[in-house]
Amino acid sequence: MPPWKKYVNPKFYFVLLIVVFSVALSAVISLSESVEDQSLLELQSLTPAFDIVSHEVLKPLFIAETVARASSLKSHMNHDVIDGKKMMVLLDELSKEFDMNFFVASEISRMQYFSDGSTLPLVSEKVEWYFRAKKSSQNVVAALGNRDDIHIYFDIKIHNEQGEFIGFIGVSKRLDRIISTFENNKNTYDYDFIFVDGNQDIVLSSDEKLLADGKRIKNIRQLSWFQALTPLQQSGSKPNDNILVDVEGEDLLITKVDLKALNWKLYLVNSLQVRQSETIKLFMMQTLNLALVLLLAVLIARIGIPYVQAEFASKYQIDPLTQLPNRAYLAWCFKQLKKEKQSVCAIIVDIDHFKLINDTYGHAVGDVILCEFANLLKTQLRDVDVIGRWGGEEFVILLPATDFQIAYEVAERARVEISKFNFTARGKILSMSASFGVAFRATAYKLEDIVTHADEALYMAKREGRNTVRTTNDLKDNTPQKVPNFRLS
Repeated sequence: MPPWKKYVNPKFYFVLLIVVFSVALSAVISLSESVEDQSLLELQSLTPAFDIVSHEVLKPLFIAETVARASSLKSHMNHDVIDGKKMMVLLDELSKEFDMNFFVASEISRMQYFSDGSTLPLVSEKVEWYFRAKKSSQNVVAALGNRDDIHIYFDIKIHNEQGEFIGFIGVSKRLDRIISTFENNKNTYDYDFIFVDGNQDIVLSSDEKLLADGKRIKNIRQLSWFQALTPLQQSGSKPNDNILVDVEGEDLLITKVDLKALNWKLYLVNSLQVRQSETIKLFMMQTLNLALVLLLAVLIARIGIPYVQAEFASKYQIDPLTQLPNRAYLAWCFKQLKKEKQSVCAIIVDIDHFKLINDTYGHAVGDVILCEFANLLKTQLRDVDVIGRWGGEEFVILLPATDFQIAYEVAERARVEISKFNFTARGKILSMSASFGVAFRATAYKLEDIVTHADEALYMAKREGRNTVRTTNDLKDNTPQKVPNFRLS
């Protein structure tokens, strides 16, 4: 046979289709997981930054604002003559309680009082910030200072009950751990942190080259990645934003967060070059792994589906009232017999005058009778026989590899046992009968067809008085028999 003919085999194309589908599906799943990993990594990198901002920046601000609203502080600052000793005692208590340095700048005394007990006259030559902050329209002035020992300073304006400006309450906190934290985060997540004030000046950064050096303060507009942004993106109109920019062939992810309490912005700048390489490797590995898993799953499914189908059919295709299999299960069993090319007999059973039972005693009693009837029928069958509820008071029995005579004898034996059995409901003893129709096929073809033939024989049994067994052989030649079929005692 020519070598190319093996490729014409439909099974080859089926396997090829499975492989292509597996790889395609694996690629989609891998891409989805890569996006999830990217999002998770970004979230993990942002969390420490927000923790730093919250604990090291916002917490001192909230404490300063709380102290500024304290009536005891306002009372000290609103006197015509400021008691410097009492003021410094109060500031010392605050410093010990919150582990931060506090100071008060008084408009009345034009003195600045510190929690360490020192004072400083408020003159423009020495305390320039006071006069500049006093003219500011903002109630909160924040700044970073002392590069060798970084502190964050918050100055909160204080007004008396008449709304008159009476000075500032200030707080400062050392940020000695912020640089080391920035460095750790940068090594872990390859991020740079940049804090920018309202004038777009860089006040703090994990990149030492961007820090003020005492001679000049760098502005964020000088940075190449910021220049690559659109005017709308540079304006920062969105409170929080994620922007992807290309700077000299390098992809940068820029995350901007507004710190409204300070009128600052926090930028996180991340180079995606290393992460893109890692993502591609992860994508390739996940694609290969998932393709192998899917191919293995197809192989297992090929072997296991028939078994699962049998388990499902036997466990879940059950009539909820009688707990017998339902039509779906009977159809599945018949299909298996057809695959095995077995002969089969079908018996259809109908309870005689069952409507009279429902009308006389109600449907609840009728349900009890149906369950007892189903259990009685099961006791008359062999292990290989299958019985199921066909609908209403009708039941169908499949007898595989059984000839006509044996099927007739099974039906007749069941008919006799039913007619002798005492059914009980509500203290009443009910005796009843059933009619049987039997059909035979040497080769199974369709369940509906053989049941239809059995049903024709059943109709003959009813027509001839019920409580009898009729077969498809009787359709041409039969002897009517009438037997009492229902009694109540």
